[in-house]
Amino acid sequence: MSPTIDVEITSETTARAILASAAVDPVDLQATETETLEAVVHRFLHSVAKDQNVGLEVVYRKGENSRHLTVLPNGKVEPRAPSTPIPTGAPTAPPPARAANSSVPPTGPVVVAAESIIYQSQPAVPPQLQTPAPNRRQGGATQSRSRTPQHQGAEEAVTGPLEALVDLVAAPASPVASDPARLGLRGRLNAALGLKLVPKEASLEMRLRDAQTIIAGPLPDRALIGVMQVKGGVGKTPLSIALTDTIATYRGSRRVVCADLGEVGGSFSDRVTVPPAHGSDVLDLLAEITPAATDVRPTMLRQYLTQQPSGADVVIGGAATPLGYDQAQALGMVLSQHRDLIVADTGNSILADSWQWVAGAAHVALIPVPIRTDAAIGAQRTLKALAAVRPDLLSRTVIVITDGPGDIPADEHDIVERFSNLAVPVCRMPYEPRFAGGKRIALPQLRRPTQDALTVLAATAIGLMGHAAG
Repeated sequence: MSPTIDVEITSETTARAILASAAVDPVDLQATETETLEAVVHRFLHSVAKDQNVGLEVVYRKGENSRHLTVLPNGKVEPRAPSTPIPTGAPTAPPPARAANSSVPPTGPVVVAAESIIYQSQPAVPPQLQTPAPNRRQGGATQSRSRTPQHQGAEEAVTGPLEALVDLVAAPASPVASDPARLGLRGRLNAALGLKLVPKEASLEMRLRDAQTIIAGPLPDRALIGVMQVKGGVGKTPLSIALTDTIATYRGSRRVVCADLGEVGGSFSDRVTVPPAHGSDVLDLLAEITPAATDVRPTMLRQYLTQQPSGADVVIGGAATPLGYDQAQALGMVLSQHRDLIVADTGNSILADSWQWVAGAAHVALIPVPIRTDAAIGAQRTLKALAAVRPDLLSRTVIVITDGPGDIPADEHDIVERFSNLAVPVCRMPYEPRFAGGKRIALPQLRRPTQDALTVLAATAIGLMGHAAG
């Protein structure tokens, strides 16, 4: 017996599908900025029919009108009984915001956000993360995607009474990954109907899987990411901590460490999930190392590192004395012996010895820039200072536009243009309340778009490390 699905149009942009022959929860469908509701409904029905390899009986209800149809595995739609036709007017308007776990493919180049959020005029970036679209801001929330038709060149045309769907048939999914989808519409179908649909090749889920593979991949010796900005209060510390937690999630426990190399009295201890105990800072660690020491026992090192729930370690700077250049270098040598990667949270002074060491040793530099003119000026000064120390590092420096209280959205275009004209990659982070509110950073408590953004940012940074010389 063919399965039967009852589809009810609940609004101009939403519908609900109920599988009458199985005790599963209803599946809610929603139009997107690139697909009308009719296209989303058809893609859903086609996926079920194709997976079951049977003709799917459908009752399509809209208000008082209903239509009985059969959706075949090849995507064709045939009527099953006379009824009033389904209206085929203009495409419905998209909803004001897309759900955070939508699987609609991002359409921009490398991006730091759950959606494709990046700007034009970018240098080369890891090919696994490349896709085309300018940034766009809507209603205070970041949204960016091209208005390129998503289903041009579809291989299968729909025949029958649903003429409105002829040009909206979803292209076949590319069998790039064998694992079933967990996110978006396909993920909901798999969970609700016990299907094993794989993600589309260009979907957000596939981009995140590619990013996770890069994060878990090989790194250069003494790998170091410097989070740098001479302007204070721009979010260096929360970005450093969250980025470290993200990398640890995919590389494993005790593989990455976040080092507090900022000025004395910074907020690092106030932002990590598990604050370090008294007497476990960098200076105490370095006091245990003799000049002739060529290695440090792991058990001794763990006394001065504080493990976070993500599996990452953190170490704070001196409680009373800023680190000298040689001390920072010695710390880097010790940590690199036992950890794959160091993420360095730096201070605001380019004259500080620890800042100079990070600038000279980093494989990649990340510069957070809130949407404020003073922060943009600070970022330009940071670039100038990096150019004086390491001109080659500029090709592996990423400007990370952030969103927080006090930002001026109208200035975003001008700020971005400053850096795009310098051919520096410019990425965009979504608004994160825990960053803006000064709270402790626990990765599971961050918004889903923020977690996805951090995953892509981490992959972008690690991908750029491959361009480092030596």
